[in-house]
Amino acid sequence: MFNGVFHIPQPANEPVLDYAPGSPEREELRTKLNELSSTGTDVPIIIGGEEIRNGKPVNILCPHNHKNVLGTCFQGNALDVNKAIAAANEAKK
Repeated sequence: MFNGVFHIPQPANEPVLDYAPGSPEREELRTKLNELSSTGTDVPIIIGGEEIRNGKPVNILCPHNHKNVLGTCFQGNALDVNKAIAAANEAKK
């Protein structure tokens, strides 16, 4: 005997975009890349909701043009790993 109500939703995929020359999605991507290139995004390490910006900074490079730096992120160390493990164990409760 089943005690549950089973209503599985029909999956719906997002549309497949081909990024063809002249397409709106290609122009949107080009605009966003130009915006990111000009602003320089800063991506901190986040552990337990705390933003951490210590450690070794690493450049975030544009995949098709490695001379184009989109921003920086930070490479954690062993202390950051231990803090992340402790935060994950706290969140598990």
